[in-house]
Amino acid sequence: MKIQNLRKNIENLKSTHISMSLKKQIALAIGLLITVFGLYSFEKYSSNYFELTKNLEIFANVYKEVNNFYHHDLDHGRLMKTGIDAMLETLDPYTVFVSENQVERSRYMAEGRYDGVGMEIEEMNGQIVVTFVYSGFGAHEAGIMAGDIIEKMEGRSLKGFEREDVIIFMRGASGTNLAMSLYRPWEERRFEVSVERQDVSVPNVPYSGMVEDGIAYVSLSVFTPRSAANITNALKKLKEENGEFKGIILDLRDNGGGLLTEAINVSNIFIPNNKLVVSTRGRLDEWNRSFNTRSNPFDEKTPLVVLINEKSASASEIVSGVIQDYDRGVLVGRRTYGKGLVQNVRPLGYNTQVRITTSEYFIPSGRGIQNVRYEDGKPVDIPDSLRAVFHTTNGREVLDGGGVAPDIEIEDFQEPEIIRELQSRNLIFDYATYFRSKTDSIDAPGDFEFDRYREFVAFVKERDFDFELESAKTLSTLIQQAESGLYSAEIERQVRQIRRVLDEMKDRAFEDHRDAIIKLLEDEIVSRYYFQEGKTRQNLRRSKELQEAIKLLHDQDRYNSLLSLN
Repeated sequence: MKIQNLRKNIENLKSTHISMSLKKQIALAIGLLITVFGLYSFEKYSSNYFELTKNLEIFANVYKEVNNFYHHDLDHGRLMKTGIDAMLETLDPYTVFVSENQVERSRYMAEGRYDGVGMEIEEMNGQIVVTFVYSGFGAHEAGIMAGDIIEKMEGRSLKGFEREDVIIFMRGASGTNLAMSLYRPWEERRFEVSVERQDVSVPNVPYSGMVEDGIAYVSLSVFTPRSAANITNALKKLKEENGEFKGIILDLRDNGGGLLTEAINVSNIFIPNNKLVVSTRGRLDEWNRSFNTRSNPFDEKTPLVVLINEKSASASEIVSGVIQDYDRGVLVGRRTYGKGLVQNVRPLGYNTQVRITTSEYFIPSGRGIQNVRYEDGKPVDIPDSLRAVFHTTNGREVLDGGGVAPDIEIEDFQEPEIIRELQSRNLIFDYATYFRSKTDSIDAPGDFEFDRYREFVAFVKERDFDFELESAKTLSTLIQQAESGLYSAEIERQVRQIRRVLDEMKDRAFEDHRDAIIKLLEDEIVSRYYFQEGKTRQNLRRSKELQEAIKLLHDQDRYNSLLSLN
């Protein structure tokens, strides 16, 4: 039957549009052959083979007709990628096509490394601006600094280029050079550099240290290769230098996940050998697997606190969930993101890939961590009333799905309008650039205190900064929607009074939110002098989650009570 279908498609090809160029005929024939022969691989997995073959034939015919008769030449790569992306968007956000240009970035996300020059960029006001430079790599050694504007690469102007296009331009084979022309605004100086591309490996443990006598802290930013080994080595070094620990704090805040193998290995630092860490369940039997720890732990006794928040996802949720399910430690912070879906990468040829959701994670208690289900590609929240109850080793109740809830919740910081507007206009970033241009050195991370707030406020106001309170927006909307003359003079008087109050709140905003703005300024400024490690250390200085963790580790009775039913 399949051979007959193949012959039929080839005959159709011969009889259709004899006037086509030989090049188009060959391309179309190859496409049809790939389509038909590719169907053999579907038969094993498809429950409705006829429906599948019918729709693939329709798709091939649409593409053929558009290719033949559209009034302009087609960009086949862009057209096909648009079609593939639209198809996969109806499934879930994590099932995606990875084009040839995106493969290198995919490698960075999986391995924490790439071939490049060691800097991050953003598009700001139509310009490509360096936003972060990693210590010890080509960009740093060439003297490039955050705030520099990249005007040209390899002699080609970047005007009109999007950020993703420039990132592709920056990446390349290790050992090759990248020529750049840059402008440094605070010096009003243009300069050129040639930077050798190299294997850039971003540290997955940006900082570790003793935050108080006997309390060790280690931060993990991403689950890339050697995450567990790097955490273990950091803890060993701290123990050698400071003696036995009274407590350990593992910081997984803002950690979006990574390799499943490293999630297992990191869990194994704190829980015994041959303990279940995670299981996966999918439509195919080959995706139904269980993963246990495989070695003796580094430390299964010392009191442990894991810091989490709404940006802790995937592998971070596996580790924090394992620690909670085995009652090995206490979770402090906010509910995690809730990504419990497993993706596997399948090669497609021509250096392209498809990343497919194949199964779902389940942690030792048996609960899942997926926050939502997807219908036609759209997230649908699962209410708590529909979540099943599971139990930890000590019998504590935990809910299925919805991410991993902390044992001690720290109230989320509600970002005020003034901070959102300062960040959206990049004014904190711009001021840090200005500060760096005027100041050669600052105190060490953790000791640095920003004391030029008035200067910052003046800097911002000189740039015509303004913002609108949400309450003021709501009031304006209500007034616009109200019909003229339908409210009394008394209501008009009250509206004027409300406006005056809102204007006063707006005028006080810089003072009312002084501490929060200073924290952001300190983090950004410190990163200009001490890079990623310094920024992490400085951030700890005002961390409510860290202070709560330290307080808990000093209160053994409370720590024990949180891990038991009593």
